[in-house]
Amino acid sequence: MSQEEPRVIPPATPKPRQRRPKREEVRDRLIEGAMHAFALKGFGGASIDFICAQAGFSRGAFYSNFDDKEALFFALYDQRIDRLYTRLGRIAEVVQASDQPWQAIADHLRAPDPDELQWDILNKEFILHALRNEAAQQRLRASRQGSKERLSEILISLEAKLADHPEQLDQLCRFIIALHEGELTQLGLDPALTAQTSLLARFVPLVMSGMVEAL
Repeated sequence: MSQEEPRVIPPATPKPRQRRPKREEVRDRLIEGAMHAFALKGFGGASIDFICAQAGFSRGAFYSNFDDKEALFFALYDQRIDRLYTRLGRIAEVVQASDQPWQAIADHLRAPDPDELQWDILNKEFILHALRNEAAQQRLRASRQGSKERLSEILISLEAKLADHPEQLDQLCRFIIALHEGELTQLGLDPALTAQTSLLARFVPLVMSGMVEAL
């Protein structure tokens, strides 16, 4: 009777190691998940667990990147503001090269960025939260001041004389921000208004040209 040869078991194929996302990637995905979570449930209604579920990460990943939900909101706020002013900076470059700058401003501001309409809902909700919370109010005020400074830089790049008149420059920035935020509210309530020329396109060139002539 022949002896049965031992069965040879082939070595197991090693499973490919999953790449761990980098810290920056985790942070970006948490910010994106927060945008979806806040859009679905609002700032107050979206729990940290729900935000993590939207991003596909654990609470540990959340707390290794953010102290609390407000810190995450401000990271989202900074990202949105950077996107907005990058867009405005590109518009300013086009306007500077134009022989009809006021018309160029109107042309580029004629329609709102659709992405801003969704963001505006969250922005206003957080303003209400900040009005009831002094610490959040201070943080939001500082962030909005940084936003206004970036707008000032863009306006000065369009008209250098504004740099010598800080009070008028500050008022112009406040006017543009108030007009923009007010119009987004109107568009959110009545989407049919998006078919019309934006208030920014109609009034910012008029106000800027009149202010510059009076300086």
